Amino acid sequence: MAGVLASTAAAVGILDKAVSITQKLANNSDELDKATLKLELANLMVELANAKIEAVTMQTLLLDAEQKIEDLEGSLKDKSTFTFKQGLYWKDGDETAFCPKCYEVNQIKTHMVLFPAGQTYSACWYCKNCSFST
Repeated sequence: MAGVLASTAAAVGILDKAVSITQKLANNSDELDKATLKLELANLMVELANAKIEAVTMQTLLLDAEQKIEDLEGSLKDKSTFTFKQGLYWKDGDETAFCPKCYEVNQIKTHMVLFPAGQTYSACWYCKNCSFST
């Protein structure tokens, strides 16, 4: 957000210069010779071009900021639907557990596979992505 503020300040400064040049031209239009008038108009065009560049920069920074906000809001909404129970992550309405290692370390939502209990071992959850098991 600091980039947007800096770019906005730069654009305001540039526009202020452009306004000053315009006022100078308006106030002294009868007294300015042709060469001075051309120079001031060239200066005005440069300042307006700089303002346009700053406006495009601001637009890009704002779009990036909006995208980041959307991503964070989505992440926050997504996190609110997950609960941590018995060492695993569960999503509301989903009966398959999610791997806590993948979720916490890599921010990946990976369903685990349930291996049912056998005669010599108890049931456990297994992650095919990172090999974590319970």
